[in-house]
Amino acid sequence: MKIDLKLEGQSTDARFDFSVPCDDGVVPATFWNARVPAGANTPVTLLQHGGPFHKRHERTDWLAAQIVERTGSAVLLIDGPIHGRRGDADRDVMEMLGVFERHWRTSPGIERYVSDWRTVLDVVLEQGWADPNRVAWFGMSMGTAYGIPLCAAEPRIKGAVLGMWGLDWGQNDALLHDARIMRTPALFQIKSEDEIFSTDGQRALFDAIGSPNKCLHTFAGGHSLTAPGQLDELLDFIAHALALDGDTVTRSRSADFARTGGQDE
Repeated sequence: MKIDLKLEGQSTDARFDFSVPCDDGVVPATFWNARVPAGANTPVTLLQHGGPFHKRHERTDWLAAQIVERTGSAVLLIDGPIHGRRGDADRDVMEMLGVFERHWRTSPGIERYVSDWRTVLDVVLEQGWADPNRVAWFGMSMGTAYGIPLCAAEPRIKGAVLGMWGLDWGQNDALLHDARIMRTPALFQIKSEDEIFSTDGQRALFDAIGSPNKCLHTFAGGHSLTAPGQLDELLDFIAHALALDGDTVTRSRSADFARTGGQDE
């Protein structure tokens, strides 16, 4: 069934916003075209912004641009359930983090949000903007909270980078259930001085992931992507999952990931 969408700009633009109808309104989305012309052979990375941000926050824009430039993939984003155009985009970071924590602990709407992601991916593929066989997930922190349920439900995702989330904010039964049935190849990162999620809680979530191809790496520092080599590793894994030409990435250790057998470095 063809799904209507509302374009803001042109689909040939370097990036453009669009919205897709859903049961309780619309899903606001952004698409970043790859450096090569968009089309049916273009790989796409589904990028989830963090809990204090939204799909067009400056930090999210920067990360989307890194994915495009360093992997050659297009990037698809949607606003979180209470974020951006679905909430108050003018809240400061710490206030929004508190709002999101309360939302996750009380009524996270996991099934609804997974459905939103799958619907928007359907639209992108129906429009011929990306290759249905070359889809990856980039979801740290909040992107793991919702990314594990999405990967458990969505077989089109060929690889996922996850991490910086654990069993500290609740919804553990649902998260562990979805983790156990998830089969997507995954790289999971832990930050050893994470000020939000405990190391034990993060390790327990990783251990529950049912994928036979998963690895766990620990980096020093707090709840951010700023450790030396941390983002490089994530982008390498995405490039490998999308089976891109090795010349499109600055570093390539991805073949090593497949041999780690889930061991922490």
